Amino acid sequence: MNLFTIIVTRPRDQLHQAIKAIQDDLIFNDFDLEVLGLPLLEIVPDVNENLAGEFYQALLDAQWLSFVSPNAFLTADHLLKTFHYDWPTHLKLALIGGGTEKIILASRFKPALMVKPANEEQWDSEGLWLQLSAQEKKWDGKKVLIVRGDTGRDWLVNRLESEKADVQLISIYKRKNLDQNDEYWQNFLLKWKNLSKLHVADKNKPLIWVMSSSLACQYLADTLITLGLKEVILSQSIALATHEKIAQTAKDIGFSRVLNILPGQESISQSIKNLILKKA
Repeated sequence: MNLFTIIVTRPRDQLHQAIKAIQDDLIFNDFDLEVLGLPLLEIVPDVNENLAGEFYQALLDAQWLSFVSPNAFLTADHLLKTFHYDWPTHLKLALIGGGTEKIILASRFKPALMVKPANEEQWDSEGLWLQLSAQEKKWDGKKVLIVRGDTGRDWLVNRLESEKADVQLISIYKRKNLDQNDEYWQNFLLKWKNLSKLHVADKNKPLIWVMSSSLACQYLADTLITLGLKEVILSQSIALATHEKIAQTAKDIGFSRVLNILPGQESISQSIKNLILKKA
């Protein structure tokens, strides 16, 4: 059997696209490896008419809009569509990274202005603020709507509030751990079970996990503890972490090695190729 080495852990809605992008890049470079999906966190939209009306009114009132992730936009767009609302066209959009930008550019939402960090190395709240502070010299009284899940990044909120912006947070989805009976978990566990002892002991063929969430890291550790597999699996695993906070959590839970990489698809694919070629 083919030894699987790459596990992509993005939420279900983004999983197929992420896997395909990695597979296509590996095939293009003559690497014949299996890429598995394990969406450790599930996105549970809050779809109700009252929330849709509240959200739409908040959009009309806001001057600036920001989504904390691609999931935040996808869930927001689904909520508005469900109750027959269109996106307003007056909004200035603040985006942390290119993933959300790509999805929005292909969507029905056409903002008046789109601002994001200057490059992949700054795809975080701090990088976004550098651009926002250049766009608006004075934030006093500016109405900013931030769309997120049940929890979200606080750095940008704190920064905007320190500049006396009028910030409104709206939560439109919750995150929950992937059920251990889900087919993705069962598929991963079956493949792990079928690995030969020789492969398990081969330090030159580790599992490469693409991690894009600290919460997902912690859930992975908790579940592997429950299954009695934490030490054996993480000792054979390398984490590609797309943010310093994620990298620290991956180290804390026991990955044998953690690489802090840029969040873009090109960076992820190149990091995987470097590991396979033993350049990283």
